Amino acid sequence: MNTLDDPALLALDTDGMLGHIARVGVELRRAWEASEEIELPQSAHRATNVVLAGMGGSATAGDYFATLCGESAELPVYSARGYSLPNFVSERSLVVVTSHSGDTDETLSLYDDAWKRGAALLCITSGGRLGARAEEDGVPVHRIRYVGKPRTAVAHGLAPLLRVGAKLGLLTIDDADVGAAADAHSALTASDFGPTVEFERNGAKQVAAKVLGRTPFVVGSEQMAPVATRFRNQLAENAKVLGAAASFPEAAHNLIVGLGTAQSLADRVAVVAIESREQSDQRTRAKLDAFCSQFEAAGIPVARIDVGGGRLLQQLLVGTAWGDYVSFYLALLNGVDPTPIPQIDQLKLALGELGASVG
Repeated sequence: MNTLDDPALLALDTDGMLGHIARVGVELRRAWEASEEIELPQSAHRATNVVLAGMGGSATAGDYFATLCGESAELPVYSARGYSLPNFVSERSLVVVTSHSGDTDETLSLYDDAWKRGAALLCITSGGRLGARAEEDGVPVHRIRYVGKPRTAVAHGLAPLLRVGAKLGLLTIDDADVGAAADAHSALTASDFGPTVEFERNGAKQVAAKVLGRTPFVVGSEQMAPVATRFRNQLAENAKVLGAAASFPEAAHNLIVGLGTAQSLADRVAVVAIESREQSDQRTRAKLDAFCSQFEAAGIPVARIDVGGGRLLQQLLVGTAWGDYVSFYLALLNGVDPTPIPQIDQLKLALGELGASVG
């Protein structure tokens, strides 16, 4: 029996991370229904640009939404992180501020920045200082009711953004699209990735074993770039390992040159490539094949992940499942509980920001 097939390993998951990552599809459908009557600021329809402000786990939904809008939106949709908004934000902007806790230091600063610039504002949060400030200022608030770490609530950050996009004509999405994405996630996690699915048939367990003891470079092909970022973040927060994320084909113009020292790195790094071969450009597929072949020739393990077809939302959800489950199983192999984030707690202590959150 493979180590990851031993049910005793699940005892490490004392805070129930497995349940959270298994429910992302179910929660997307639930959050979509809950956000049906989301309130937009009065001037939202006059906006000439949309900015998604958030940090950490709460920023993933913004990244996904911006990617989805890239297929159809006639307005620029930008994902902002940090303490300040880009200079173009003005009274002609819609700024959607997302913080699961409502107490994220940077996100509160972004809210203040948007308020000072006169931008139309919408907040997505479970409450905290952001929720209180928005209510005091008369800013619409969509409440997140999901209880868990910010990284487990990605569906509850994404669904209200999808509603905003539909109301503003930034993308075309309906119940069937959300249902298809939710069903694809649920089917994959139940039949392919669950802990009772043996190693020989479980792709997530196999990728976790391949990258164990190595620093993973996660490469997202074309529209899978935000999935690669989420994957890297999950490797850090769940599995407690360092990693890096890159977009493709950009990585073929820079990252690959690092193979110049491959002989000394071959036993310390790995590559995880995420793509949708059915939807990607033929030139991109050919270039990614050649890219991965060079790493393999240098003795560096490469895990190839194909998220399949369907609409982009479905592909993003499938890619999310891969990152969530690989990081979960890697945590078990590393002998750690996936949920706690002690380094972030230590950072907050060092900065004297005990009241701040991370997403």
